[in-house]
Amino acid sequence: MQTTKNCRLSLAACGLVLSASTALAGGLDRSGQGINLIFEEGDAFQLRYRYVDPSLSGTSLVDGSSTGDVGQSYGNAHFGYKQALNDKLDVALIYDEPYGAHVEYDAAYYLSGTPAGTGSSPLGVLSAEADTQALTGLFRYKLDGGFSLLGGLRLQTAEAQITVPAAGYTTSSDKPWDLGYIVGVAWEKPEIAARVALTYNSSIKQTLNLTELQVLAGPSTHSANIETPQSLNLDFQTGVAANTLVFGSIRWVDWSNFALTSPNYPGGSPAGTLVSYDDDAITYTLGVGRKFSERFSGAIQVSYEESQGGTVSDLGPSDGFLSVGIGGTYTSGNTQFSLGVSYIDIGDAITDNGGVFTGNDAWAAGFQITYHFD
Repeated sequence: MQTTKNCRLSLAACGLVLSASTALAGGLDRSGQGINLIFEEGDAFQLRYRYVDPSLSGTSLVDGSSTGDVGQSYGNAHFGYKQALNDKLDVALIYDEPYGAHVEYDAAYYLSGTPAGTGSSPLGVLSAEADTQALTGLFRYKLDGGFSLLGGLRLQTAEAQITVPAAGYTTSSDKPWDLGYIVGVAWEKPEIAARVALTYNSSIKQTLNLTELQVLAGPSTHSANIETPQSLNLDFQTGVAANTLVFGSIRWVDWSNFALTSPNYPGGSPAGTLVSYDDDAITYTLGVGRKFSERFSGAIQVSYEESQGGTVSDLGPSDGFLSVGIGGTYTSGNTQFSLGVSYIDIGDAITDNGGVFTGNDAWAAGFQITYHFD
């Protein structure tokens, strides 16, 4: 079996492929909140960037109008620094963009029209854009028997902009910063490159100050409370033969307790609800990494999220997915260069207001650079 040091090449590729497959996970999930950096040997810096290009279109059950391609392409960044303070204690600082959304419907779609349902709206088209950024301070304390404790604090900001022309409504928020935490436990056996890590990410309560405009009532301001969801990540890996690694993960996100509401919004169910989800999301990943030489390794993996059925928000018109990803890593000295690409088959969905989305997919590609200082 290969040792942990010999697995580093495969793990870099695995990590990149894994991140590319969370591109269209349930709710607004984008990064998967991974913490693999804390397990790198010695002191290390890591930079990752991913580009996602979804194709997401449908038609209305109400009048047959086309949604157009509502899924907007986006980039997603992740970087961090990890330092080994001594034989027992490691620390890391990680930046990521855990949640987000960007949809924009065609001007001919009926919800992009005026409140009367005819003509173009002065507000623009039905659209939504949400972004978050997070900075996580993380520690890992090693115990006997291969066990270690994980913990830390996460500082997160969130902002959103939503326009519903058919309701004569648009809103945008400020960018408040609020605090959450992460706790976990891990077990490792370097002789067989085995590791199991269970981490819990707390929910983070945030108060958004909304600047709203209603065509019939004029501008107003309002405070709205949101709670980005708690989640649980189970990550595992083990060597199964010389230079061969099997890895995977299970991620649960508590989306059923998430909602963005405003009493000024003249719609939604329940009344005033801009965005909400009926079900939690569980994403499964399984893959194989292979070290082909001292310089090159690769990985392939499959990810799956079950369709929940029912209806989904018009601002997130997908329901489950199946993805296949492949990646490779090249090592030169202390630096690892990784590239990865994933194809994502997006689950069919019917939105709350009668949009039918079928036969959609997405491509995700990215790169990762990891530099070890020792």
